[in-house]
Amino acid sequence: MKLAVLLLIVGCRSASSSYYTLVAPGDDTPVTITSELQLDVLPVDVPPDVDRAEIVVRQGTGQVTPVETRAWIAPLGREVRRAFSDDLGRELGARDVAGLTPADGVPTYRVKLAVQRFESQLGDHALIEGVSTVREAGGGAPALVCSHRAREAATHGYEGIAEAHQKALLAIAKQVAGEVRSLHGGHPACTP
Repeated sequence: MKLAVLLLIVGCRSASSSYYTLVAPGDDTPVTITSELQLDVLPVDVPPDVDRAEIVVRQGTGQVTPVETRAWIAPLGREVRRAFSDDLGRELGARDVAGLTPADGVPTYRVKLAVQRFESQLGDHALIEGVSTVREAGGGAPALVCSHRAREAATHGYEGIAEAHQKALLAIAKQVAGEVRSLHGGHPACTP
């Protein structure tokens, strides 16, 4: 009897919840994978105040609210990493070999993204600020450390917030892709 009541409660709660992703929808254009380099995208750090299932929205200058009926489909750190890895791989035409054995003879670039600010304001904007570290996995060259900021306008609703964050992550992935290219080319530089 207790199990039936619990299942009923969980079923009712799930029916009214909506889930969102930071992974942009795929298109029909196949990605050409290069053999020039490969990626090892490490887990992404996110601020503890937004590291929860619920989407956290900013209201006014000081109030933030976790919305119980609106959540990311995966824990935020994993969701950001998945979207960032996908965007970065597409930009560079490179595979993310995290957790796999890298191909021999192909330079592997280890990428770490630490998100320091992940802000969502309904009907206004999505903002992501962070720091990336890029280094060649087997090389002795120093790591390239760069700051990133992307602010995208958000349409009304939570779908608008998710879409704006997708665009912000893509903007950061494009910046980091430029940094990987600069390191691979022997002239490390942060992308403005």
